Order: sequence, then structure tokens, then C-alpha cells
Amino acid sequence: MENRRYVEFSLEEFSNEVAAKKTMPGGGSVAAYCSSLSSALASMVGNFTVGKKKYQQYDGDVKVIIEKAKEYEKISLDLVDEDVEAYLPLSNAYKLPSDTEEEKKLKQHTIQDCLKVAASVPLKTLQISNEILKLHEELLVKGSNMLISDVGVGVMMLKASVLSAKLNILINIKYIDDESFVNEYKFELESLEKKICDSCDRIYQSVVEKLI
Repeated sequence: MENRRYVEFSLEEFSNEVAAKKTMPGGGSVAAYCSSLSSALASMVGNFTVGKKKYQQYDGDVKVIIEKAKEYEKISLDLVDEDVEAYLPLSNAYKLPSDTEEEKKLKQHTIQDCLKVAASVPLKTLQISNEILKLHEELLVKGSNMLISDVGVGVMMLKASVLSAKLNILINIKYIDDESFVNEYKFELESLEKKICDSCDRIYQSVVEKLI
């Protein structure tokens, strides 16, 4: 990775890195990137709405949306690299020796710790996606109708992010022995997934109805 963060890569470079025969960056990073694009689209819609006479009553609200969208975009982009950083120790843990009983116990303990860290990043992606969703919900009403299709694209990118992050949580918690940890993650995953995906579908359908 040439000591560069993926956020510093061009679109083509990042795509090539994902395509390469290596485990990182993978689905977790792609999920986070999808949420960053969703937030960026919220910014775009907001920027084209502010200052328009037709939407003057929403000016203050939309300015807040833009600021939040910038913040959430940065958080999401940071998660692209954080996912890689979280997976690397897990990858190394699987390579630890296990010739003796002591080595086996150490390896297993290390793997368990690393799995929890690896699962935490896609959960963060879910959590920030929930915040980005709120922006698109507002923009459906307060955003410029000329950009309404971008709200629709934004929520579909968000849904892709959520469903992708879900898979990355599941593949990690599947091998975690801590039942309490697993149940906690499953509960939050299921509640966030349903809430966000249902809302994304509803918003998308509303956008379609506005366009036909």
C-alpha cells in the first residue's frame, strides 16, 4: 500500500487494490466506502438546495445537513482504512504457531480478541449509516426536487453499505466463543439493518413516485 492510506488513492487505484489477489482491502472497506458516497450525495443535494428561493424556509436546516454530511463522509472514509487495520492482526493471528498446547491456547485467545476487533468496524459502518439515513430522510422533503434522484441513489448506496457490513459482522462473530458479545452484536445488527433498509426502500419508492 506504499504507506499510503486508501483514502489517498485514486478511484482506479482503490478499485485495483480491491481486485488484487489479497484479503485487504475487502468487503468491509467497500461497505464503508459506499456509506461515504451516500453521505457525499447528501452534501451534493444540500449544496444545490441552499440559497434557492423556493427552499428558503429550509435554508438553516439544509446547512446543518451539509455540515453533518461532511462529518459523516469523513468518518466513513476513515473506516475504509480502519477495516484494513482491524483485519491485519487477525490475519497474522491465524499464522501463529500451534505446535504445543500452550501455543494453541495463546493462538486461540489471540484470534478471539482479533475477531472482536474485526467485527467492530463494520458495526461502526452500520451506526454511521444510521446517521446518514437521517440526512436523506430530511432531504426527501427539504432538498431540491431537481436533485431528488440523487437522494434515491444515496439511500441505495446506504442500503448496499448496510447489507455488506452485515456480512462482515456475521463472518467474524460466527467464530467468536463469547456468547454475550455475539448476542449483543446480533441484536444491534438486526435492529439497525431492519430500520435502515426499510427506510431506504421507503425513500427510494418515494423518489420513484416523484419522478414518474
